Amino acid sequence: MKRRRKSLGQSVNTLALRRVLRTGLGAVVLAGGVAAFASSSLAQASAITPAAFCAKIPAATVSSLFGQKVSLLGAEMAGGTDNDVCEFAKIVGKTVTGVTVSYDYKGTGTASHDNSSLSKEQGVSGFVIKSYASIGGGSTYSFTDTFKNTTTGSKIHESGMLSYRGSTHYGVVVTAALPTSKLASLLKLVVSAA
Repeated sequence: MKRRRKSLGQSVNTLALRRVLRTGLGAVVLAGGVAAFASSSLAQASAITPAAFCAKIPAATVSSLFGQKVSLLGAEMAGGTDNDVCEFAKIVGKTVTGVTVSYDYKGTGTASHDNSSLSKEQGVSGFVIKSYASIGGGSTYSFTDTFKNTTTGSKIHESGMLSYRGSTHYGVVVTAALPTSKLASLLKLVVSAA
């Protein structure tokens, strides 16, 4: 099952992060193992396979920062783009909680455009974004919001951090309202793994 990129001009990085946790990780979880999807030969030196990228991020550290034990459930290259996405989560019944991280070395969109689009996304309320000290050498922002799933009516309280350095974008989204210090620590794991 492949996800498609929305045509709103939003960063694949941000959309992939938010979409994965909201859709229940169904496209990534394969019998409890890690899977890499849509891998293509990438000539750029900064290319890294999703599985290799995700393997560099310790699940125990992610669990400690998130405050709950989560496992690496999957790795994928979102929508055939150059956006590696890792899902660290747990599934209890139909509820998914966890952390999604992303590294997009050919990102499109600007921080101001993407942040504006995110605040207007259907089902999002209470979107608050703040500048943060640079992580990864670019413009870094933390955010919080509440997403209401129009199908199930459930609400997900999200927080995250995004960093833009030209066409290189890093991101973290969690299904909890974490302090920015913990979001920053998670984002630093992403930058180090890339």
